[in-house]
Amino acid sequence: MFDQDIKFEDVDSYVLEAEHYNDLKDELGYETIWSLDEGIMPLDKPIFTRKPRLVTYRCIESIGDNYDEVQWTEFTSTAVNGTVGELWRAAESVFKQAKATVGDWHIYIEDFQMQDDGSLKLVTGS
Repeated sequence: MFDQDIKFEDVDSYVLEAEHYNDLKDELGYETIWSLDEGIMPLDKPIFTRKPRLVTYRCIESIGDNYDEVQWTEFTSTAVNGTVGELWRAAESVFKQAKATVGDWHIYIEDFQMQDDGSLKLVTGS
């Protein structure tokens, strides 16, 4: 029988945040995981101003035998506004491009760094 006295006092905010974004990931059918440590936010929460933003993702295409020659490649997508949902959608898009092209596996969305031209550089982790 279900225990009516269960309390969530011992669950820290990190666990609740991770569960929230994991549920959204599954609902959206995404491979990437939102991991910005900004707290629990709905998809329509603006992080940046509500204007279109180019999202770029740069990753290694190939490395020389002695790790001395690195070939980089860049992927892009546009977030139609600065909301969590649109930024995540754009990040998912560039991740899938990178995965299909170079086998990228960095699924954790860790940051969006504002560039001088107003575009956002996606930072990921594995």
